[in-house]
Amino acid sequence: MTAQTACEECDHLIDNAVADDGEAIHCPRCHHHISVVHKAPLFAPIAYASAAIMMLVASLMYSFMSFASAGHSVTMNFAQTVRSLIAYGYNELALLLFVTLVIFPLGFLAIIFYLHGAMILNKKPFAARTCLLMLQHSKHWLMVDVFLIGILVSLVKVMGMADVGFGLSFWAFCLFTILLVKTTIVTDLPWLWQQLVSPAKAVEVNDVQRSAYANDYQLCHYCGHLNHLAESVCPRCHHQTHARKDPNLDRVLAFLIASVVLYIPANVLPIMDTSLLGGSDPATIMGGVILLWQLKSYPVAMVIFIASVMVPLAKMVAIAWLAYSVKSTRNYDPQRQLKLYRLTEFVGRWSMIDVFVVAILAALIRIDGLIVIYPGPATVSFAGVVILTMISAMSFDPRLIWDDSHIKENNRS
Repeated sequence: MTAQTACEECDHLIDNAVADDGEAIHCPRCHHHISVVHKAPLFAPIAYASAAIMMLVASLMYSFMSFASAGHSVTMNFAQTVRSLIAYGYNELALLLFVTLVIFPLGFLAIIFYLHGAMILNKKPFAARTCLLMLQHSKHWLMVDVFLIGILVSLVKVMGMADVGFGLSFWAFCLFTILLVKTTIVTDLPWLWQQLVSPAKAVEVNDVQRSAYANDYQLCHYCGHLNHLAESVCPRCHHQTHARKDPNLDRVLAFLIASVVLYIPANVLPIMDTSLLGGSDPATIMGGVILLWQLKSYPVAMVIFIASVMVPLAKMVAIAWLAYSVKSTRNYDPQRQLKLYRLTEFVGRWSMIDVFVVAILAALIRIDGLIVIYPGPATVSFAGVVILTMISAMSFDPRLIWDDSHIKENNRS
């Protein structure tokens, strides 16, 4: 019996690593997407990526939004959002915005354009392995869609106090967000590894129904290549191999504890300070939710409460529960645990909405002598909570859930 790869979420052996054009391969045990190839896998990604790059450039060149109140008007562009954070001394947040909204998306799209363009020209791209590894690492930190939702939340907050206009860059950014999401959907990394580096080689296994680890193989988490347990470096991507990420959960718990520590100042300290006619009105996250509720902006209040209060807390509890469950002697349903893991990993970055809202309002609402909004000290703490919980979730290996389940079943039998 042979297998070409294994599921990265349950370690089930898969006989085919890459789907045919217009088809998809899913894990038969946990239904994870192994490979989903577009009908036009060569031309679709480069078309969407090139269009997305053009929209990104356009979104940086023109006016984004305008704010007018009491005869005063302010025009905001993306660069001003970054500059305002630097002016207030929040260099870390400015760097976070620039990296997650410009550097990572632009680099992600440029690599896709470069790799597919080289294949169209029948050229071997330089440093293909490095480019593919960069795609693998950066895709988790693309927060363009989160920023767009943050813009919409900001609009609801300011429309009651002033007139808001939309510039060309706003509409370009909306198109950029849609095109970036579409580019990620039509780009299949297993297909790129096969086309640019080497096809996945079939290996002989004793029992295809058992996991790769049970057959003395380990899956490379970066390129999907099956390697023998004795191999310390993957021959396909030249990355260090590991049977399981952080099997003792030391890294998971370290980042989780750090996020719990930062969660306290993130909710106690003010996240935003509004200066109205010389007076100061600092507001915490919950204070902002209560204010929006009192203003009868119920949907926005619920979005902020869920994304900024409930999601970070629920994510920390979920990671702690997953860590406990794989070490517990009780036998839990691995399918339910895996669903919890997927949900935890998916919703984590959406908590960054409140950070983006503060950055947008600080750049947009700046009428000296009338009203100015400043970022609060909780902004940095809250951004740290989001980043640390994301790293903690990414450090958790869901294959431990299935390993643990099989061990407990064997012990019982």
